[in-house]
Amino acid sequence: MDQNQLSQVESLCLALYQGTSSSARAEAQKQLLTLQSTADFIPQCQFILDNSSLPYAQLVASSSLENLVTQFWNSFTVEQKLELRNYVLNYLATHAQNLEEFVVNNLCKLLCRITKLGWFDSNEHREIVDEIMKFLDASIDHSLIGLKLCNSLVDEMNTPIPGRTLTLHRKAAVSFRDQTLLQIFQVAIATLRSIQEVGPTKIQLAPEKENKVANLALSIATECLSFDFIGTNPEESAEDVGTVQVPSSWRPIVQDTLTMKLLFECYLTSSPPRSNMALQALVQLSSVRRSLFSSEKERAVFLQELMIGIQSIMQSKKGLEHIDNYHEFCRLLGRLKASYQLSELVKTSGFTEWLENACFFTIKSLQNWQHSMNSIHYLLALWGRLVAALPYLRADSMDSQRQSQTLRSCVLQVVESYIKTMLDSVDTVVASDGGIDDPLEDEGSLKEQMERLPVIARLQYETVAQYLLSMFEQSLTMYEQGISMPATQQVVTQIKVLEGRMTWLTYMVASVIDAQTTNDPRKGQAELLWDGRLSRCVFQLIQIVDFRLNNTSGQGKCDAKMEIAILNYFKSFKKMYLVESNSASSMGLFQSGTVVPGGSPAHPLLSLALSYSGASRTDEKEGSAEVVSVYDAMGIGDMMQVMNVMVNKLCNNIKFWHRSDKILEETLEVFVDLVSTYGSSKTLLSLETVNFLVHNHVGTHFPFLGYDNDNKYRITFYSALSRLVFSSSEDLNNSFDTFIAPNLNILAQLDQTPDLRSPAVKIAICGALRDLRGITTSAYSKRTYTLLFEALYPSSFPLFLRIAECWYDDPSVMTALLKFMQEFVLNKGQRIYFENSSASGILLFRETSSILCAYGSRILQVPVIQNIYLEKYKGIRLMLNTLSNALSGNYVNFGVFSLYNDQALQNALDVSLQMCLQIPLTDVLAYVKLSRAYFTFVEILFRNHLDVLSGLDSTVFLQLLKNNSEGLQSNELTVSSQCASTIDHIATYMFLNQNRDKPTVQLIRSHMQSEPDILPQLMSVLFNSLLFASHANHWAITRPILSLMLASETAFTDYQNQLISTQSPENQEKLREEFTRLTADIQRSVETTNRDRFTQKLTLFRLNVRQFLTL
Repeated sequence: MDQNQLSQVESLCLALYQGTSSSARAEAQKQLLTLQSTADFIPQCQFILDNSSLPYAQLVASSSLENLVTQFWNSFTVEQKLELRNYVLNYLATHAQNLEEFVVNNLCKLLCRITKLGWFDSNEHREIVDEIMKFLDASIDHSLIGLKLCNSLVDEMNTPIPGRTLTLHRKAAVSFRDQTLLQIFQVAIATLRSIQEVGPTKIQLAPEKENKVANLALSIATECLSFDFIGTNPEESAEDVGTVQVPSSWRPIVQDTLTMKLLFECYLTSSPPRSNMALQALVQLSSVRRSLFSSEKERAVFLQELMIGIQSIMQSKKGLEHIDNYHEFCRLLGRLKASYQLSELVKTSGFTEWLENACFFTIKSLQNWQHSMNSIHYLLALWGRLVAALPYLRADSMDSQRQSQTLRSCVLQVVESYIKTMLDSVDTVVASDGGIDDPLEDEGSLKEQMERLPVIARLQYETVAQYLLSMFEQSLTMYEQGISMPATQQVVTQIKVLEGRMTWLTYMVASVIDAQTTNDPRKGQAELLWDGRLSRCVFQLIQIVDFRLNNTSGQGKCDAKMEIAILNYFKSFKKMYLVESNSASSMGLFQSGTVVPGGSPAHPLLSLALSYSGASRTDEKEGSAEVVSVYDAMGIGDMMQVMNVMVNKLCNNIKFWHRSDKILEETLEVFVDLVSTYGSSKTLLSLETVNFLVHNHVGTHFPFLGYDNDNKYRITFYSALSRLVFSSSEDLNNSFDTFIAPNLNILAQLDQTPDLRSPAVKIAICGALRDLRGITTSAYSKRTYTLLFEALYPSSFPLFLRIAECWYDDPSVMTALLKFMQEFVLNKGQRIYFENSSASGILLFRETSSILCAYGSRILQVPVIQNIYLEKYKGIRLMLNTLSNALSGNYVNFGVFSLYNDQALQNALDVSLQMCLQIPLTDVLAYVKLSRAYFTFVEILFRNHLDVLSGLDSTVFLQLLKNNSEGLQSNELTVSSQCASTIDHIATYMFLNQNRDKPTVQLIRSHMQSEPDILPQLMSVLFNSLLFASHANHWAITRPILSLMLASETAFTDYQNQLISTQSPENQEKLREEFTRLTADIQRSVETTNRDRFTQKLTLFRLNVRQFLTL
């Protein structure tokens, strides 16, 4: 590279990072990426670094070097690797004061990547910290680079490199952990200590530099403590995965309370981001494993220091006005009980005061909910864990009893404060008129809170339930009055507030009833009583809402969030009280001999245990002795009547909320959940409302089901409703005929329509096909599928053919038709089974073939207007899937077609192959769903229809094989697996028939002889995928290698010689030895046992070869 070329590179970098034209940026990026194409560009990248002062050029050069080093690492000698490492070190040392921060970061990442890849190549790489120490002992600019190197090194060693095995990553990470990580952590702590020192020994730095040093030191400390010490690869977002598995060699520095004091001091004497980084480090430090400490006494000292530090923050409130600090402090509190037992916490001095402070802090946090919604669940988790540990607390000392009482008191305050704060938040949200985010709309945070609430609410359930009940009853009374008053602005506002409050209350009730008690999974009568009373309030709300909806013909809707909350309550109630397999206690039944609805009498011993448990409870009131089920407490009726209310509510939602996708989706989810269990589906069938729904699922009664609107949710509805009908064991034939009559009527009307090409007819067609698809998905058994088949064949298939002929150019119609056909011909669970005397399977395939040919023969000529996938490829994908399902269903004897000269099979295959060959392979591979359908279809052809394929021209046959060769290299595992299976089919066929002269065998030999290199090419692609590809699909790749070796030994020999020739003399000998081991004792058989044995040998071959192979 010369100065002119450097100027061109700099111009491209400016165009890439500062240009305003997207096309110019794309072109610049394309040209700059050539620097990453081969290892020959490494000198050019070094030239750019040495001679350019443009930061963007330096960035591009360092990034390119990192990619080249990663991609071509095995191509370098040990000396070249060390030379490159030393070059980067010298460059950083020489240019420390002149480099932009983003360039330094990239160069640090490059050096750390070299260090990780070469960790086992030479001692110099493992002694990287010695080089870093030289930076730390030099100027402040060099020290900053040294700290960045430490930070990058820990991060690099903790992160797997894409394309390299996890085994190699863990091997390097473990070695780094044992040799270097502690030293880096000590550097971080020592740096922090020098910053925090007071007096003449304190390092004097400019404030800006001091902040950078402190932030980097804290970041290093956190990275070290977050290191994956034992290879568990914990999910960062999972707060419960809390134990930090530091090695025993870390004991002196971790156990030393000065370390923790230092981090607390960093927090108390700084502001964000330094302060919240100190808290992040404390979160990790507080979670070190119990076994690290040599004795319980040392662990107690450590815990005491932690409690003191947390106490000081809660008392001083220092820094908690910053949202980042506040969030991390809540994480620290939440992690505390996850790492320490309550029995340990109570032994710390001042624990009672700590509890009171934590209670006060939690209540204040709740009151400031506008700034703390994302952190509240951590606090609720803390109290929940404390409550869960209460039964294990010793009660034989006055201190323990007093602390237990304090904890109960604090928990009650927290629960009541939470309930009150969330209810009061509604007033603030409504008054802001959109200016403040509604906590009810934050689904993630709401879900977290509702998961934490039951544990703390049930500690003193009666008190909490009374509070909830009084709030709910008060709101219900006011709401009932409000909706009957004239709709003035004040009344409308008040109704909004009441609906918001009852939305919260409904969520809370759903949460607390959907929970078992902490120390006993059975609910006592007192708990059932309060569950029932709270549930009664929800059902009263439902009746008020439905009465208002029906009286106003759907105009008087409540807030959509309240409807969602009611549906959420249904899920909880169904889970707790409508599961027929549950015990009598969870159904709310406690008398001996009681029968669970849909179940059988309880075992006498179980009944005795339950009655003893109920008698021993001290918190049950005598007045509730007559309550034996939750339904009695609800006062609505038995389970049948409760389910009737629920179903009425669901029907009203379907009827009046059909324009709200969210409510409709949640409603159908609840309906599907009710239908999915045997007991509840039986009960549903006996309800008048459900019976009406089964016989009148038309748009007149339910606008959502009308054929004048385009609604995708009708598929789910019909799937659930048909499942309900199919679950009936009595007179299923007649009940199904009655159920499907409205669907057949609309099909008959469409069939009588002379012109299908009108907008209104189009919507009706889509709706009718979606309905049929929903019904088909629920026909799981032979009996139910046969009923559906007989209802549709032959009367409806001429209409389906007409639709394909008329609407082949409309993606929405063809998607509806082809998705229905794809489901209809799918033989899941062997549901499609016809008697030996029946020709139904053949007739079904003939009709399917006609529909697919009508579409396929026309779609390729349709011009693309805007989106080629939606307009053309999606339909082709569905067509290929449909044909694949039909070809692999095992309900058609395809030999019949050629025997009787029927062209149905040949036509379907011809049209499908024509489409496969006309779609550019780049497009096939670009669209994942299309590539799955394409290669699945090809795999079925090579598996079952080689006689048809062999009759193709050699160019076409070989093109299909070459396409599979490309598909093998796909990152999509399904695609590469299908391609490997295809190659296995053809290779196995050739091997098993190598001494036969059947016409199909002769044709295949002729195809192969027309291009002799095809088998060696396939062998090369398979072996290269096995040895060099990064995906985890190695098992599938190994299967065709054996059959290909047996079918063509020369193909394997050619690849072996070619690979060996690319290696150094030293590696050539190693590779020959590995190939010898691989081919030793190979049996000429494609039996499963031989395949499995060869797969094991190939796996071992891959692991051994990848350690030394040069790319």
